[in-house]
Amino acid sequence: MVSGIFTDRNKILEFFNSRGLIVDPAALQIIMEKSLGTMITHLIDNETMKSGIVGRQNVLNLIGGNQVKNPAVMREIDVNDIKANSSVEDFRKMFVNRYETLKSIIVNAGKFREVDSISSVREKDSREVKIVGMISNVTETRNGHKKFRIEDTESYIDVIILKKNPMAKELLLNDEVVGVIGSRPRASNDRENSEPVIFANELIRPDVPERMIDDTGLPPEYVCSISDIHVGSKTFIKNGFSSFLKWINSSSDESANLKHLILSGDVVDGIGVYPNQENDLEIVNPKEQYEYLAEFVNQVPSDINVYIMPGNHDTVRLAEPQPELSPAIRQMFTEKVTFLPNPYNLRIKKKLITLYHGMSLNDLIELIPGGNMNSVGKAIELMLKRRYMGPVYGGRTPIIPNQFDPHIFRDVPDIFITGHIHGHYLGNYNGVRYVNSSTWQSQTEYQKMMNYSPDPCIATLFDLNSKTVIKKNFLPKAFSE
Repeated sequence: MVSGIFTDRNKILEFFNSRGLIVDPAALQIIMEKSLGTMITHLIDNETMKSGIVGRQNVLNLIGGNQVKNPAVMREIDVNDIKANSSVEDFRKMFVNRYETLKSIIVNAGKFREVDSISSVREKDSREVKIVGMISNVTETRNGHKKFRIEDTESYIDVIILKKNPMAKELLLNDEVVGVIGSRPRASNDRENSEPVIFANELIRPDVPERMIDDTGLPPEYVCSISDIHVGSKTFIKNGFSSFLKWINSSSDESANLKHLILSGDVVDGIGVYPNQENDLEIVNPKEQYEYLAEFVNQVPSDINVYIMPGNHDTVRLAEPQPELSPAIRQMFTEKVTFLPNPYNLRIKKKLITLYHGMSLNDLIELIPGGNMNSVGKAIELMLKRRYMGPVYGGRTPIIPNQFDPHIFRDVPDIFITGHIHGHYLGNYNGVRYVNSSTWQSQTEYQKMMNYSPDPCIATLFDLNSKTVIKKNFLPKAFSE
């Protein structure tokens, strides 16, 4: 039901933003002047959802009665969106797709050419077994052994890792897919009616095989990664971002060989992302935030390809996978800008660059023993080792079920780019160069409360023709003193 909260300008913006819509300032002005807040649900229709913007004419049509026959009927309009139509069966198909895909990677790695089904293992005992399944119910026995349940598409069985086994110290995540090599002990007479169990000797993960990074000897061709610009926030470091763009346009040192620029989400600060966010905004209307961003991005030279993907602050649905930004936003930018969904596999010059804003990093960091925001490198390597970058089901990151799970590393990337954390971390895992890209926002009140200091205004350059990685710092002196 719609209530009186829609008499407030910021709450109206939050209402539309949560549905992936931006509001034209002229439209918002009419809504406020005419006190139309209680009627704004009627502005949501298929045409508006397709365009991604609530315009002045939409509001004028509402006043003229073209869309509302009975203003007294106040209700949310159902939008034809996957969130409304998802079912338990949709989630089951997503998990099956993940299981089958990651099982295939494990089997093809060599140790699992012959895989037992779990149902066959439950019926036989006293032999070595090889199974592949999805983990759940990770616990510890009274004697300190690690125990978890593993299931395939037909059955399940419990697995125990003895505490003296070094594997017992490894982090096991619910819903990750692993191979287990172990033994199914023969049942004694007093255990004939007990549940069968496997004692694990070895765990096999999909993992990323080790490989060398090619050094072609060709001239450098740089991909530049930045993230979390947060245009519209009072803490957006405008001077730092302006210096970055000035450097790009200078065509000096490495910028002369810069050919690709990636903005991996949270390009604006949005509104309604957290309580009382409007107090932290210099620009409240998301449409105006994107217009201001476009003023910056459109300064990038035309010979540089620009890629923009959304994050949890942007005007798209929060649940992953996220679609690319709406046509109303895209038209603000020049043709050199390509808009991508989140996550996305970008191929440039035969190199695979996997992009993910990284909201699920929060969930992973919390699961790492002793983990904090500075553990982002460990979290990224957990993703690569498990060949899965997506959220843990039931965690803080909402999921849209998809029969083709886009969070799987089906192909091994040459470069893996994330953001979201507001730190900066570079690493190399088995030949995969990765970065948690820097923000362009100074410390927020929330980060102060969490005692976390961001590492802002760093651009990361990856050379596609060699193993070279370069950090360029554009933080103004006033922030570093």
